[in-house]
Amino acid sequence: MVSELVFIAVALLFLFPILYLVMASFKEPGQFYDPLALPDSLYLGHYVKAFDKVNVMSGFMNTFAISAGSIGLIIIVSSMAGYIIARMPHKFFQFLFYFFISGMVIPLQTGMIPIFKMGVSLHLIDTRTFMILLYTAGAIPMATFMYAGFTKSVPREIEESAAMDGYNRFRTFWFIIFPLLLPATGTLIMLNIYGIWNDLFGPLLYLKNPAKMTLMAQVVQFKANNQSIDYGPIFALCVMATLPLIILFLFTQKYMMKGLIIGSVKG
Repeated sequence: MVSELVFIAVALLFLFPILYLVMASFKEPGQFYDPLALPDSLYLGHYVKAFDKVNVMSGFMNTFAISAGSIGLIIIVSSMAGYIIARMPHKFFQFLFYFFISGMVIPLQTGMIPIFKMGVSLHLIDTRTFMILLYTAGAIPMATFMYAGFTKSVPREIEESAAMDGYNRFRTFWFIIFPLLLPATGTLIMLNIYGIWNDLFGPLLYLKNPAKMTLMAQVVQFKANNQSIDYGPIFALCVMATLPLIILFLFTQKYMMKGLIIGSVKG
């Protein structure tokens, strides 16, 4: 009983910042700086000002397009690479596995200047495509490692039965093996979506056109352009940027937990 109360208290402690963020976004300006006061009514002025000063829908669509494109490309490339690495005993594929893993130890900051120069030479700077490729390249090492580990837990007899039914390797993977890797996919989505969705540094560095900015970059630019301490609209923008992640977590948490549990058991 005592341990349960402690866990509940800790959970409430972690949930308080989210609760305060939402409540403060609905507080009237005169009530905003009282952290313990509940809003008297659902004041929407902060949201109106945020929509008036910032193109929220453009920022949301840019963030969604970059996040969805990155996650989709990560899943496609990493799942196929992990499958081949796990199923092929040839030394070349084992070398390829360690080559992928080596990318996990390279700090992102060490490649900022070469990456920027590469983007300029390829005429990809200030494009959403470049952001998708960057996020994909950064996540492939860990994702490949994860898919390779999960693929090893899938019995080879399943593939042998599919081959007897006339399935080639490509169809076997996408129609039989990949659905069995759903826990790994759910875990992969949750591990990467937050970093991609909330990334601030990348868009500010590689994007110039305001019409292509993400939500997080818009929040910072709103604060810099207004040069004020009017945090109400900033809180409103943060709520709109955070809400999709909360909804996604509620729908995918079971896959993430299942993937972590299976991974720990298989490990």
